[in-house]
Parts: sequence; C-alpha cells; structure tokens
Amino acid sequence: MPSRSETRIRTRPALHRKLTDLILDEIHSGRLPLGAKLPSQAELVARYQVSVNTVRQSLATLEKRGIIRKEHGRGSFVSLQSGRREERRELGHLGLIFERADQPEDQAAETEIVSAFVDVCRRRGIRFTCVETTVDAHAGGGELIRTFDGVNLDAICVFLHSGEGAGDRLAPLAREFAAPVAMFPSFERHPFPIDRVDIDLEAGLRQLMQYLLQLGHRRIAYVSSHVAECLAGDPQRITGGRWQAYRDALAESGVAVDPSRLVEIPYGREPDEAIGRRVIELVRRDDPVTAIFAGNDWMARHVMEWLWRAGIHVPRDVSLAGLDDVSFARHLVPPLTTVACPYTRAARAVIELMRKRLGDVNRPPEHVTIPSELVIRESVRPAGEHSA
Repeated sequence: MPSRSETRIRTRPALHRKLTDLILDEIHSGRLPLGAKLPSQAELVARYQVSVNTVRQSLATLEKRGIIRKEHGRGSFVSLQSGRREERRELGHLGLIFERADQPEDQAAETEIVSAFVDVCRRRGIRFTCVETTVDAHAGGGELIRTFDGVNLDAICVFLHSGEGAGDRLAPLAREFAAPVAMFPSFERHPFPIDRVDIDLEAGLRQLMQYLLQLGHRRIAYVSSHVAECLAGDPQRITGGRWQAYRDALAESGVAVDPSRLVEIPYGREPDEAIGRRVIELVRRDDPVTAIFAGNDWMARHVMEWLWRAGIHVPRDVSLAGLDDVSFARHLVPPLTTVACPYTRAARAVIELMRKRLGDVNRPPEHVTIPSELVIRESVRPAGEHSA
C-alpha cells in the first residue's frame, strides 16, 4: 500500500503547475508585458514560498510553450504576451486532443475520425500526435493544457464528444498554449473565439428522409437514443439533427409522427432483445413500417441482425438506413444506405485553418461547415416493392 505521504502527493495539485498559472496571470494581466524580464529564481522562491526546483520546473514549462525565453547570463523574458508563438508559415506537427468515447455507438465514428487525420497528415508530410483524454466535462482547461506538456507542436485540434462545459475547458487552452487551437466539432451552443470546423448532419439527414419519401415510404420507424427527450422538448443538442430531420420531413409530406413507430435504444448501453422484439413487431403488425431510420450505423447493424434472426429480409421486407458511413456499413449484407460524415474533408479543413492561423495569428476566428452527404446503397428500395 502507498504511504500517507505518497497518497498526499497524488491528491495535491503539483506546485510547479500552480506557480506556472500564477506567472501566466502576471503576463496576461500586462503586469509582465512583452519583453519584460521575469523576477530571478531567488525572487520567485521568496515571493511564492516554493523551492528552487519548483521554480525551475515552472520556468521550463513556460519556455517549452514559447511564452518566455531564457537568455544566458541575463535571465528569463516574456516572449509572447498572448501565450502564442510568433508568426510561422509551416505546419509540421499537429496534435489532436481526443475525448475518448465510452459509449459503443460513438466508438466506430471515433476510429474513422482519427484515421482521417492520420491519413491526411501522412499525405501532407505532417507529423501527427494523438492523445486521448477522459477529462470531465466540468474540469478546468488546465488538464487539457497539460496533456501536451513537453511536446513541441505547431497546432492543436480538440475533439469533444459533448459540448457541455466546452467553453470553460477550451478558453484556457486557446489563451495559454503556445500553438493555434481549432475545435472539431464546434458545438454552436458554446461559442468561443477559436477556429472551428463542423459537419452539417442535417443537410444529409434531410436528403435521406426526402429520398425515403420519394420512394413512397410513409410509415417510417425511428430507432435511436433520446426518444423520450425528443418527444418532451428541444432535442437539438442531444440528437445532432436526427429527430428534426425525421419529424420535419414527415410533417412536410403531411404525415404525423406516430409514437408507436419510435423505438429508443438507451444511450451508452448495448441494446437488449426486448428492443429487438419491438423493432420486429413494427414490421409484422397489421400496418407495418416500410422503412426504418436508425440513429447511426451501429444501431442499424443491430436492427439488421434482429430482423435477420426473425426471418425478415432487408430490403425485401423493409428498408433500412443509418448515419455516419463508418467502414463496416458498406460491407453489411446488404450494404447500408446511410449519411456520410466526411471526416477526411473535415481533417483537411482543420489543417488549412491551422496553416492560415500560423501565417497570421491575429486573424479573426473562422468557422467552416462541411455538408454531410447521402450515400445510396442496397438496403433501401421503393415502398411498393416490399413483399406483402
């Protein structure tokens, strides 16, 4: 078992990190302006009542971030009051802070996103470092900042699964890290002044629903998470536009939402057989659904498996569509009609924003939106072609 002192060391915040934050406050407030000389190590020891080793660690961290520079025999000086590097033109090393997905439905998309960044960086000769984090939504931005302590990066992209608390987490990162910061996706409800890239899911979802309706489908089931919240109020943040596209497309075609055609798969849990039986019943009842819209490809794969076990064939007996276009979607039998999230285009957009930012650190933040796209495969057919 660890000793009491070991336990105390693990639970107390590191003193050199506290000292680093105090010096940064002096710089950001203007009390230590650009070019100003920092107090000597002895003065910092006396002022903050810390050890010489703590001071050295703190100064080393600030120097690695490019915030101060050390001149031999003269001391340390503020090199960048804003905490950013001086103007540079090349993007040689990109860092990705990636919030690890704990939910199975998010993990497939997570793999696609990281693969897209790796591929784009490799093709352009850019070094790429990915660090996973499980930082709590309400944790301070300091934890994100320390993720890349000691790594010399030219730019950073932050990927968060949830926008909750995003502003509080990213503002310190954008202000204090010695590299431009971008966010993907940006979560519009939490705006902050850094470059952002989004994928417009609603564009592709509208295309999907219009496609189903054009093929004569009117009895369309909705199988996704957060169904109860959708029926209760505004679900924009929790559904990414899925519910809106489904509801609005039906309304525009004069079709009312039938609650009996909505099936909830609880977020963060493997769906059980009871949910599968509900989906099967939708196809076997007297007024069967002719199409099923699943909230993502992971859910669509479960739906396809439940139907297959029950002797229900896609698309002969019912059409099925999903969202994400993850790699397995094209290999299902039949291949899945879905909405593609163009992660490679998003990765290219992030890199282009970072290159522009390195060329002009003072340019206004830019927001780029990449449209999603309908991918038509063999899992959907016209409503009249389904078997009776």
